[in-house]
Amino acid sequence: MILNGDTECAIRGMIYLAAQIPGERVRGCDIAEYLDIPLQTLTNVLRRLVKRGVLYSAKGRGGGFSIYPGAEQMSLLEIIEIIDDRLTRRGCVLKVNACAQIEMCHSHCQWGRLSNHEMEFFKHQTIGEMAEMLFKNSHITLSRHNC
Repeated sequence: MILNGDTECAIRGMIYLAAQIPGERVRGCDIAEYLDIPLQTLTNVLRRLVKRGVLYSAKGRGGGFSIYPGAEQMSLLEIIEIIDDRLTRRGCVLKVNACAQIEMCHSHCQWGRLSNHEMEFFKHQTIGEMAEMLFKNSHITLSRHNC
């Protein structure tokens, strides 16, 4: 499975927010700068997660994004499905009609095994585990500036 840009952005943003002090809001521009993601892309993706009840956002002074309690227990697969459920649908990578109608092509079996390994990783890896592994339980501090 190859993750698209929005899905990668969502996973990276969620991991980053999970590494913050619980309940602390972080401005989108600070997240975008730290993750080196264009601000507009990041905010569009994070708003989708807000709409699904995974993140909280507030506008204005003291505003920003924070992760809802318990959301750090979500698997990477759950985030992937929120952003782009097409990535988790199964089908022949070569789009060969015969695979669905008569018998699978040789590539289908090879691709299927690889895809199954990826899906198992995404299903069992949580946002919180990734945050802990990447940031070693230290909360990230940002230099706040006008952005």
